[in-house]
Amino acid sequence: MIRGKQVSRTKVLLVGSGAREHALADALIAGGAELYAYMQLINPGIKRIAKRFAIGKADDTVAAVKFAKDNSAEIAVIGPEAPLAAGIVDELEKAGVKCVGPARKHAQLETSKSFARELVKKYGIEGSPEFAVFTKGNIGGARVFIERLNSGSGCVIKPDGLTGGKGVKVYGEHLHSDEEAFEYCNELLEVHDAVVIEEKLEGEEFSLQTLTDGNGGFLYFPAVQDHKRAFNGDTGPNTGGVGSYSDANLLLPFLTVADIEAAKKITEKVAAAIRKELGEAYKGVMYGGFMKTARGIKLLEYNARFGDPEAMNVLPLLKTNFVEICKALVEGTLAKLNAEFEKKATVCKYVVPEGYPDNPVTGRIDVPTVEKDFIKALAYYAAVEEKDDGIYTTKSRGVAFVGISDTMAAAEKIAEEAASMVKGNVYHRKDIGTLQLVQKRVEHMRQLMTAEGGRLRPLYAPKAGPMRIAALMSGTGSNLRKILELQRQREDLFRVVMIFTDTADENACNARRIAEEHKIPYYCYDIKRYYLEKGKSDRKDMRVREEYDAETATLLKMHEIDVVALCGYMSIITKPVIGQFLTINVHPADLRIKDESGRRKYAGCIGADCVKMARTNGETEIRSTTHIVTDEVDAGQVLMVSLPVKLPPNNNCDGDDLPHRYQEKLKEEGDWLVYPETIKALAEGRFAVDEKNVIFLDGRPTPEWSEMSR
Repeated sequence: MIRGKQVSRTKVLLVGSGAREHALADALIAGGAELYAYMQLINPGIKRIAKRFAIGKADDTVAAVKFAKDNSAEIAVIGPEAPLAAGIVDELEKAGVKCVGPARKHAQLETSKSFARELVKKYGIEGSPEFAVFTKGNIGGARVFIERLNSGSGCVIKPDGLTGGKGVKVYGEHLHSDEEAFEYCNELLEVHDAVVIEEKLEGEEFSLQTLTDGNGGFLYFPAVQDHKRAFNGDTGPNTGGVGSYSDANLLLPFLTVADIEAAKKITEKVAAAIRKELGEAYKGVMYGGFMKTARGIKLLEYNARFGDPEAMNVLPLLKTNFVEICKALVEGTLAKLNAEFEKKATVCKYVVPEGYPDNPVTGRIDVPTVEKDFIKALAYYAAVEEKDDGIYTTKSRGVAFVGISDTMAAAEKIAEEAASMVKGNVYHRKDIGTLQLVQKRVEHMRQLMTAEGGRLRPLYAPKAGPMRIAALMSGTGSNLRKILELQRQREDLFRVVMIFTDTADENACNARRIAEEHKIPYYCYDIKRYYLEKGKSDRKDMRVREEYDAETATLLKMHEIDVVALCGYMSIITKPVIGQFLTINVHPADLRIKDESGRRKYAGCIGADCVKMARTNGETEIRSTTHIVTDEVDAGQVLMVSLPVKLPPNNNCDGDDLPHRYQEKLKEEGDWLVYPETIKALAEGRFAVDEKNVIFLDGRPTPEWSEMSR
């Protein structure tokens, strides 16, 4: 059940009867709503929690409005697209019921592919592929357009109307010749007014679901990846979606924060364009289907409602009361609401009738429950029929199971166990959310980025098993602890397999404690003692340092280390280590800033001194930088730069503790975020290097592009 402080008994009308609506109903009930459901079929899950329900056609706006008025509904949440296309929001609003959903003319964003594409083109919004719209009047020109696209990357053909996600056909997958593509256009025009032909893109798709109040407020849900193909291995016909997943960091394994920001920017520009074009602001759900390509984020389509199954991944993660979110949307105050989500991974698997989608076989099924079978997954009913003797499938999707856990692997196991317990003539995709399929997505994206970037080689090439890390430290180990926190979520991706320290002073160094807590092999090789044993009273002799590092390298080889991560390691590290192992570090300053001679202005500074220097130099913000370690201090290639921490105005009245306070703030908002994120990206193979030793992240060079962004 979704959490959220119950502060109201708002009367809410829910329109729709699928699994998406079951998830919405759960969220509304958890928020304290008094629920009234208008359904086309009786959803057993919604029926049990609604105060009252009515059955009627999805596009019967008269019946839906009457039911809302009879029950004094205050807010309506519209689930599927058919009622939106029928103008249900317009009619409900006339009756005084505020709606989470767009008016009919705004719903064109989904109901008309040509409207959406032409809008983006007219207002110069980035992310659109090449496209053309054809009707019966100009269909002759489609043949030439198809031939031109198919001589390159290929084409995608979309009907200009609602098809339940099943009308799109792609050249090379569903269509295998220019003539077949042209014939499909003619076939669509027998049913639809127009057909949209687009350039075929290559990349990885993702869904970004957004609520907007028409008053500048946007609430973005975590990114989700849907699976349209019916069978394991992304084979078989297209469906409405047979499963989906989201990751614990609220991104996806192949996405960066910058990718999500690009998608958000497109959504906000499209919302502004709709306002200009139609004269009224869009209010409701803007569910963007995007694709990450080697040329950036591309817009595939918009839907005017939550995704199914994607809604089931994100709604259970809400920590904020969903009823209060709906109120803020209809009142135009979303910008004042700070919505929060649980940082958990989710995997959704749909159980569908055997033969779905082409020749589904209906029949009785036995659905596991928490009470009867002790399943850990959330269960959401879709297109099923409840009879006296049990639940029966119809010709569409049956029941969705959602696993939620700290890691995707654990979430997948929860969903799979529940889906496998359903008895009857059904099947489900077993591969959704598995490491193998997710890694396939990551590798696909890495290959695309590498190809686009030219002669690039991976900085670290992913292999079977996690990337093996050695952590070298001399102090408290706060950076290492943050890396280990992320490791718990992605042990499939990377793992710290060795902790090494250069000091025996356990009052100053937490290496042993951290190693014992996490059951990681630990080595202490006191460098002061090493120098004394060599007859040296100080540590200036670099020949002795290289001998020390040669012995360290022997340990690294023994543990088959892929990457050395310096975590507050106070010894200068030399070629016996950095010449054999990729070594990285995080620095408490922005290493991109250079002085007049071209040298890095903040190389070599430590801790609070970096803040002092930044203040002296008139900087207004400070950042952390991850970089490759070389034999010159802080001179290696930049990998990532953190978000900025704003400095207060320099009025010469600062307390003595200001540099230390802002050093701690930078740790929390800089080091502790950017270092684990760098390691994750490295393990995913997203960093590459060219013949000039320029570092690339996702096909774009650092340091100019590598900044994390909100």
